[in-house]
Amino acid sequence: VVSSCGGPGKVWEKLDQAEHLMETKPDSALAILDNIKLSTLKNGEESARYALLKSIALDKNCIDTTTFDIINPAIGYYIKHGSAHEKFLTYYYCGRIYQNQGNDDSAMEQFINAADLKNEIKDSTLLALNLVAMGSLYFKQYKLSKFIETNMDAAEIYGRIGKRILEIKSYTNAIDGYIMMHDKAAADSVLSVCMPLVHDCPESEGFVFSSLLS
Repeated sequence: VVSSCGGPGKVWEKLDQAEHLMETKPDSALAILDNIKLSTLKNGEESARYALLKSIALDKNCIDTTTFDIINPAIGYYIKHGSAHEKFLTYYYCGRIYQNQGNDDSAMEQFINAADLKNEIKDSTLLALNLVAMGSLYFKQYKLSKFIETNMDAAEIYGRIGKRILEIKSYTNAIDGYIMMHDKAAADSVLSVCMPLVHDCPESEGFVFSSLLS
């Protein structure tokens, strides 16, 4: 998730452990981070990495943070000194905090900042995640064309990296958008792409069911 270019040390090793567990066991990652005393963080890079990993862990554990107290060291360090990947993550998780606050305009600004780095980012999953987040805000603003566009782009990325369920979910979002726009032909066109995927991935049927009812 976050680059590991810092020096050796017990704290850095714990940050490595938390990062390693972040996708598969985010609760364990959060437990490791909670056991790190802030007083043991030695420098700006270490504080920034801890702050970003803690923000990611809280989000992945569905703990909706509404303040910037935790992520602030990451903002201060990575926006100036971070790699494109670190900047992207910082913008995205700032956007998530603004979303939790209900501040959709500021959230969108952060997601757009992240999207501007798309040509420098190698992690396709992050790019798709950011597109879906943007899409959710476009949906709230009733900008259905943008909602469809971001979800179709996310579906294409998820398909390319073999994340079938997320690909199908993004396609069904686009289908729902077309249905709301009363564009049945376009909805049927996306559905024709989606149904063979569902056939190969039966556990995704629930996502398509509501769209079929429509």
